Amino acid sequence: MADIFHKPRAGVARLIVYLVVFVGIALALNAWIFSTGAAQWSSTLENPSWSPPGYAVGAVWTILFALMALSLWLVDRAGQLEARGPARALVVLQYLINISWTWLYFGLENVANGFYVTVIAFFVAIGALIAIGRANLVAALVWLPLNLWLGFALALSYATWQLNV
Repeated sequence: MADIFHKPRAGVARLIVYLVVFVGIALALNAWIFSTGAAQWSSTLENPSWSPPGYAVGAVWTILFALMALSLWLVDRAGQLEARGPARALVVLQYLINISWTWLYFGLENVANGFYVTVIAFFVAIGALIAIGRANLVAALVWLPLNLWLGFALALSYATWQLNV
């Protein structure tokens, strides 16, 4: 007899939806913001010598958004039931912070905003990593590259801000 109260595990269709939403919205937002002149403004900024080229940063973020979606799906699929809610909430919060960075930095053409939002993103990502780890260890390992990149991004955004004060 089937257990009607048992929720089925998140299937591949949900992963596809997460990927389309996480990566698709980020790419669409970037395309829109860069169509408004952000690229021209960005080219006027001083950057540290160790700053990666823009196309590399874009590629890294595309991968990171996909990893965020995969991490969320793993939490949904195999996460500890009581730990899923906080992990999900922090993943969504992290996503919203990350996509808001693009608007607050490029859209408003404000280097200081980039640093401040990166600080927030860095600390939220640490909290998310802990919450995700409580829900599903594999999901936390998938999430870890975001934390590492945000550590680098924090140093980069601070250096860029200081060069453009």
